[in-house]
Amino acid sequence: MSTITKIANRLWVSHIDDERADGNSIIVTLDSDFVFDDERDCGVRGFDTLKDAEQGTRLDSVINRKNVDPVRHS
Repeated sequence: MSTITKIANRLWVSHIDDERADGNSIIVTLDSDFVFDDERDCGVRGFDTLKDAEQGTRLDSVINRKNVDPVRHS
């Protein structure tokens, strides 16, 4: 199985678009229920390499939005 397929088959990944041939990144869009753990308002990210995309989309790198504490303003 290719790395792109492995990433695309992750239940929390909605779409992956490899735009490297056009000089861009590998764009990963998470399912609407998920965000990246280190940027909890972001569900779309560009990665420069397949290795980065594979590591950055592992289950320990994403979080279900239902588990994100809302920002509280006073």
